[in-house]
Parts: sequence; structure tokens; C-alpha cells
Amino acid sequence: MAGALALSATVARARAAWAPAGPVTLIVPFAAGGTNDDVVRVLALGMSARLGQAVTIHNKPSAAGVRAIAGLASARPDGRLLAQLPVQVIRSALLGNLGFDASRDTTPIIGVAGSAYGSIAKTGRFPNGWRSFIQEAREKPGTLSYGSSGMNSTAHLTMARLLLREQVDVAHVPFRGAMHGARALADGDIDVLAGPVRIGEAVTAGEAVWLNVWSAQRLRRWPEVPTLRDLGYRLVVTTPFGIVGPPGLPDEITTAIREAILATMHTENFRSLLERLDMTEDYRDGAAFGAFLAESTRMEEMLIGRLGLQP
Repeated sequence: MAGALALSATVARARAAWAPAGPVTLIVPFAAGGTNDDVVRVLALGMSARLGQAVTIHNKPSAAGVRAIAGLASARPDGRLLAQLPVQVIRSALLGNLGFDASRDTTPIIGVAGSAYGSIAKTGRFPNGWRSFIQEAREKPGTLSYGSSGMNSTAHLTMARLLLREQVDVAHVPFRGAMHGARALADGDIDVLAGPVRIGEAVTAGEAVWLNVWSAQRLRRWPEVPTLRDLGYRLVVTTPFGIVGPPGLPDEITTAIREAILATMHTENFRSLLERLDMTEDYRDGAAFGAFLAESTRMEEMLIGRLGLQP
């Protein structure tokens, strides 16, 4: 509570030049209580203090969230309806044939942060880590398995890319969430689990070890764990997200919202939250975030074609 009050006081020192005419709704395409939800709620608190109106989180997980963000294309550009846009929404929209183009159907406001990912195995299962896993997969084609937090998830597709490069056959087992996969790993039902950094809870508990992390640099909490780059792959995978509004959002409104979010991102409360969650700041202004979304769309289209992905 003290941290929240300190954040409000810090951000409220300078009011934005523009203020919404009523409460603001911020769509989050994830369930309440998760990592992304925690981060966006802190942003919403700071935005509310600076913009002078309540910013309410509306959680719409899974496909409902994708459709809600796509629905911004027809929303009024008055700053009262915004959405968190994680890069994986682009993939979901493409696979679902929603006809949603993030660059065309939204106004990109700001890029915020990205989550770390990686893969783990049961303690002692692969003595030499990732290389042991690849070697055994090569020696026993089709017998090993890896879990992910769902079909066509970031974890699934990154593992598919790595295994395609290594030309090994490993079965994919999708779960409804990363922590369901962690239980399956502990029970020996799968050999490897790929997912967001929260699967590291199994490492902390002594039940598993990291095979690799997919961030640009090694994680501060686990400095001994190699990145994909350390293992010879020219690949960095995070799940960056930002905030967008309806298309045609006036510059005055876009600037006020971006400045309110950026002021919150500069607080110690927000930075310490990212550190606790093993997330990294990924600030981009509106133009840079828009360019990133356009490039991400191009890359996702290529990946869907290369891997033959289906909805």
C-alpha cells in the first residue's frame, strides 16, 4: 500500500495537458493475477494519477482478448478505450483470420516491457544440459517430449524453431498453462518444459534445472544459465508488449497517455516490479512501437508459413 501511495504521489506531480472526459478502460488479454496483469495494473494506477480519471483493467484472456483488441478498429478515438498489445496477439489474429493489422487498426502509443522465457528439465535428467537433450533426441528420434503453455504459444514456436534447426524429432505436449506443465515435468510425464520465466519456480524448489534462457543477456537471478546466444543460436525471444488505442487517436491524446505511462515507468516501484518478475524494460515511442508491430507481423507471417501452423 505504501508503494502504491508513493507511486501516486510521484506521478501526480505534473498533470497531463489532456484529460479523458470519463473513466478509461484498459483491455488486458490475460487472466487477472498473472505477470502481465500485475505490470499493467501498476501502469494503470500511475496513469490514473496523472490523467485525473480512473483507469480500469478489463481482463479478457485468450481468444476473447484478441477479438477485443481487434475491436479497437471501430472504437471512438477519444482515449477512453485502450489495450495492452503483446506481440503474440498478432500471431493469434493471423491464425484466426481476424483480418486484424496492428499497425492499421490501432494507434501505437508506447512499448513497455518484455518477459523472459526459457526451458527447464528435471534435476539430473540431462547431465550436460541442453546439449545432452539434443544428443539424446538425435539418438532416440520421436521418444522425447517437451511441454509448453499451449499450441502456437511463444514457447511452442521457439522450441519448434530450435528443434527444426537441430533436425531432431521431439513430441510437443501443450498444456493449458505453464504451471500445469511444471507438474507434468515433476511427475516425469515430459522431458523438457519451455515457458515464461515463472517456470523457474521449479528450479528454485530444487525440482528442475534450467537448460537455457532466451533473453539477450543472462538473467540476474540465474547468472550461470546460458542464453540461446551462448549456445550458438542467433536468437533472442521475449514477449514484448505495449499500449495501443483506436486508430486515428489525436496526437494530443496519444502524447498525454504516453507521458503518463512513461512517468510511471520511471518510478522505482515500477522498475523494482520488473526486476522481481524477470522482465526487462522495452520502451519505444509511438512511431518505434508501430514499426516494431509492422515488422513483427511480417515475421509472424513467415513463421506461420515455415512451420505450417494451424489455428
